[in-house]
Amino acid sequence: MIATMTRTLPSVLKKRPAVLLTLIAVAVGFAHASRAASESTDYLEPRRLPCSVFPINGGALLFKSERRAFETNGVVQATCDYTYPNGELAAQDRIAYHNGHLVSFEEDQLQLGEKGSAVIRADPKHPGAHRIFFSYTTGQGSAARTSTGSEPLENDTLADDMIGPYIASHWSVLEKGTPAKFRLLVLSRKETVGFKLVKETEGARKGIPVVHVRMEPTSIIIACLVDPLYFEVEKAPPHRVLEYRGRTTPLARSGNKWKDLDARCVYDWAHEVAQSASAPTGPKVESQDNR
Repeated sequence: MIATMTRTLPSVLKKRPAVLLTLIAVAVGFAHASRAASESTDYLEPRRLPCSVFPINGGALLFKSERRAFETNGVVQATCDYTYPNGELAAQDRIAYHNGHLVSFEEDQLQLGEKGSAVIRADPKHPGAHRIFFSYTTGQGSAARTSTGSEPLENDTLADDMIGPYIASHWSVLEKGTPAKFRLLVLSRKETVGFKLVKETEGARKGIPVVHVRMEPTSIIIACLVDPLYFEVEKAPPHRVLEYRGRTTPLARSGNKWKDLDARCVYDWAHEVAQSASAPTGPKVESQDNR
């Protein structure tokens, strides 16, 4: 549901010296095997949720996104399509969950012609533990190049689609002013990176009480290079994210190149509520016993 920083770190770090890259790699390189986050959430809802993406300082519609989810044989399949206003597809995320656990996360970045994936499997060297296996491909056809990586699965490891439910499930922690920490899958870097959510202020949106939550890297070094994201969340349950401001999955064209896009993303929950009686259907998916 939330399109965030999966491409932010690579574009920022390419501008920094190799020494700084080494320091950052050391800062985010630790991990230990554990189980994924938010066991009480199956991630089937919202079954359909549209979103409109606008320039962060105001202006005409740039992109639309829409999350859809369905369940087959105990496996929840979610997709998020990012399209131009004319309907042309710019990027697509595909996420699979089983028994409330993340199974896989795939992204096709059609603007760049790149794609990546993260698959969680049993760790062959550590019985009872799980590991994240990354793959990322740049280029197409004979020019395609794929690189891989892996790391142990930590508690509270999230894909973008899981951030909204994570905020809701950690609401009591955030309300106390305590940061809620997690690790975010960054496919293009073939690793996870630590982030935290922090409550900032309270306010109102069209008469609805809201809480403003900031998301930023836990690493001091990375925090100096990556701008925070800002979420506007319902104060009352179910604590839905109404809007966020910051980095998005689609990119913006700058001359003959693509650049990262910071935008204002507004979610149409009223549409989701109206559609909740009719669940989308999808192709048959075999149940995956990952845990």
